[in-house]
Amino acid sequence: MAFTIRPAPATAATARTIREIEVSALEESALARLLWSPPPPSTVTETTPTQLNSSPSTTSPAAVVNIDRELIFLQDPANHYLLATDTANAKDVGYVWWQYTKGRTKAQWAETYTNRYRPEGMKKVLADATTGAQFLKRAELLGDRDVFTLKELYVHPHFQRCGVGSMLVEWGVKKADECGLMAYTEASPQGLGLYLKYGFEEVDRHTVDLEPWGGRKGEESSYGLLLRKVRVGK
Repeated sequence: MAFTIRPAPATAATARTIREIEVSALEESALARLLWSPPPPSTVTETTPTQLNSSPSTTSPAAVVNIDRELIFLQDPANHYLLATDTANAKDVGYVWWQYTKGRTKAQWAETYTNRYRPEGMKKVLADATTGAQFLKRAELLGDRDVFTLKELYVHPHFQRCGVGSMLVEWGVKKADECGLMAYTEASPQGLGLYLKYGFEEVDRHTVDLEPWGGRKGEESSYGLLLRKVRVGK
């Protein structure tokens, strides 16, 4: 199989495509299953104007997409969305969201935490224990430094382990080096090896046993906090 990557156009069609890819990639995620009760539908729909106070989901397959809000993120020059396309059938099978992330004061981090994405239907206490706690670790680690952040990377299950993720990560670390910025991301155990391959180092980890939250025995949410130093001349 062969794939190409390209900048994602800031269109409603792109907003639907990236969320459909996310939904497919997270079908087996224990955390996503437990965060949402009842489980969200498997198709992507548009939200109503009263739901504009949301931001893209980064941890669950919530299938409701606020097209207007997604377009704001797609159009933001700090954000770099790329789509990976299977050349055999011109189907988009993966995407990545890289962001030039400005450093923040403690007060700014605190404000962002207070206003973080916690939509209706999400089990907020579990979100606080998992993604919320990860956010606090991230704030402590990054502080006021600027970084190039890999915020989301999802590949359709049928095309995983085919080199798509590598292409999307490689683009971003090269961009980070060009900008003279450290790169940052958070990785599950399944994705950790890919990031280590491209020079990321795990500096912290947040793990939560999901069994007390209704998960099956042995299920957990575990994400490493990863930094990559600038590589001059690469």
